[in-house]
Amino acid sequence: MKTQKQKEIILAYIVLVVYLVFLCWLILFKLADSPEKIPSMRGINLVPFHYDQLAGSRFQLNEILYNVFAFVPVGFFFSALGKNRIVSGIMYSALLSLCFEVLQWCFSLGASDITDLITNIAGGTLGAGIFLVLGKLLKGKELIVVSIIGAVLEVLLICLMIFLIIS
Repeated sequence: MKTQKQKEIILAYIVLVVYLVFLCWLILFKLADSPEKIPSMRGINLVPFHYDQLAGSRFQLNEILYNVFAFVPVGFFFSALGKNRIVSGIMYSALLSLCFEVLQWCFSLGASDITDLITNIAGGTLGAGIFLVLGKLLKGKELIVVSIIGAVLEVLLICLMIFLIIS
């Protein structure tokens, strides 16, 4: 028979996996709902926070904030489920972000950008910090609270995506 803590960990892993699938769809496939809509381009930017002025893009605060916020749950869950807690959250966020950037370049799914790597790691670090604070406030209940909130948000997100696809 599974203990309550084991059930909480299983729920957290389920929420994390669903979130990672969504993150793959967001980052690699740009929320495309059919193969024809998947972008096909390859680019690389190794200069942090540099945007090509000739292409008409400037400093993109929205993109930076999206990247940070997209990786907050990653840092939180990897911290909660890792052995070294905060170190795990930051390290695995960095590795996941690097994997996304390499996959984008290898499969021509978008521009690999050092800015994305930096902001994703910042988001993972913020998520790890949130885990640390919630751990002190909720005294061992942080994982179940965030798993339930995450599961509800994921169900709402799935419903929204289904609505957008069928409409």
